[in-house]
Amino acid sequence: MIVKRVLLIVLMLTSMFLPFASAQFGTISVTGSITVVRGDYSEGTLTLTNNAGVVYSVVSFQTFWVEDSQGNRVDGFNFTMFPKVFPNWGRGQSKVVEYNLTVAKNVLPGNYTLYLRFIATYSGEVYILKAKVPVEVLASPLTFTSAYYYVPGRGDVPNVFLGENVTVYSHVVNIGHFNVTVEVFSALKNDGKEYSVVSKNVTVPPGDTLIKLSLPVKWSYPEGNYTLVYRLSYGDQSYVYTKKLTVSLGVRLVGVSVEKESALLNDTLMAYVTVISERRVSATLSWVSLLNGSEIFSTRTRTLELSPGTDVVSIPLPTSKPGKVSTVIGLSVHGCSAGNETVSYTVYAPPSIVSLGSKLINSTLELRVLLLNPTPQTVSGTLEYKVLANGTSLYSDVLDVTIPPGKKELSFTFTVPTGTNVTYSFKLKALGRTSVKEGSLWVPAPKPKPSPTETETTTTTSPNTTTTTENASGGGFPWWPVVGLFLIALAILLYYQNRPKERRPRKGPKRHSPLGRFKRPKPPKFQERDSLPKKR
Repeated sequence: MIVKRVLLIVLMLTSMFLPFASAQFGTISVTGSITVVRGDYSEGTLTLTNNAGVVYSVVSFQTFWVEDSQGNRVDGFNFTMFPKVFPNWGRGQSKVVEYNLTVAKNVLPGNYTLYLRFIATYSGEVYILKAKVPVEVLASPLTFTSAYYYVPGRGDVPNVFLGENVTVYSHVVNIGHFNVTVEVFSALKNDGKEYSVVSKNVTVPPGDTLIKLSLPVKWSYPEGNYTLVYRLSYGDQSYVYTKKLTVSLGVRLVGVSVEKESALLNDTLMAYVTVISERRVSATLSWVSLLNGSEIFSTRTRTLELSPGTDVVSIPLPTSKPGKVSTVIGLSVHGCSAGNETVSYTVYAPPSIVSLGSKLINSTLELRVLLLNPTPQTVSGTLEYKVLANGTSLYSDVLDVTIPPGKKELSFTFTVPTGTNVTYSFKLKALGRTSVKEGSLWVPAPKPKPSPTETETTTTTSPNTTTTTENASGGGFPWWPVVGLFLIALAILLYYQNRPKERRPRKGPKRHSPLGRFKRPKPPKFQERDSLPKKR
């Protein structure tokens, strides 16, 4: 050990006094390179290998210098290494040394060569050895890696739905030894406008740092093609990442069909709405119905839970009022329209009895029935009638009727008893609906001197009507004999009730004539009605 120290001292003294011209020259190869940021330092290890075919007794690091790519020496570098002395360095043998290289801020970034000079001795001879180390001087300590994006839950899909988020991230490597502040900017751009803008400063410590941003795609954003922009900046250094994305609602109303083009009043009518969804989301289906283009008479909504795929939703359409109906059906998600369509249909009232008129001449009752068919087609049905006198049925029948579009009038003639209250009713059944009209009147008894009496009620007529006449005089119970006997008995009763009482005359002398004094009786009084009972 003492011998090695002596040899080292001798080598150092010799290198100081011997001219380099009398020395031998050789090289030491270096494995590795140095990357350093200007204004900072780099430390690590280098591997030095003895390429000569001899075993050096001792090798000592003497000095260093740095040259640029043109071979010019450059100042601003400071290099140290440990260990500096290597005794008995055999041929092909490698030595690992620790180094520290400091670079001033005024050194320009670029590629340089660090030269190391060693003094070695072998068999009493002195050798000058050189080693070259590649050095890269960086202007920035940061290394920006590639950025990536994804939609949470769906991956890196090219389409983004309203209401989702877009996450963009990248790694930043700081090879320096001090914290660095990085400016981060990200946004979604569409038609020159920026949405979901994120701008902030991020402190990057030495080592690997993950920078991740989340950009919300709000429900209020317009659908269309967007560009995702992600930018990192540090001094003159920057990294920009862009990605084309399509933003959509992900839900569409693609069609509406109505069950039929017309329906009866209060009938059931359905519409079928076809919806295509690319996502799981709650949607609102609403429909507004306009009657004859202006009156809003129905507004309804329904909540739908949509899944990816195609759904067909059935909704009831209003038929509570007759007329032409237009229904606007719309689909929305969180207030965003997913499409709307309009369907039109006509609601018809069913055939009905519009009016029922009566006309009485003596004991002949004529009834006129006015039918209305609002539908555009001829309708078949049945007409049932009943005629009663004092609650007893006189006539009844059920007729098959055909009602063309518009109005149709039917006429019926019946013979009814006098001195009675006659009621009548007509019932029309068509298209599953029933229409009923009723009426009544008083049929007076004939006066002692019969004279034609005509009682007529208001009658609604219509041009181009069809009249059907039915004579019902032969039907029913023969009431005339009963009525006659009743009138005779009533007259006799009134006669005896109104006959004046006579005083019993005093007894006078008996007359020889068989005939006494005779007084003619007063004629009987009959009660007559001045008017008929009013029609109900």
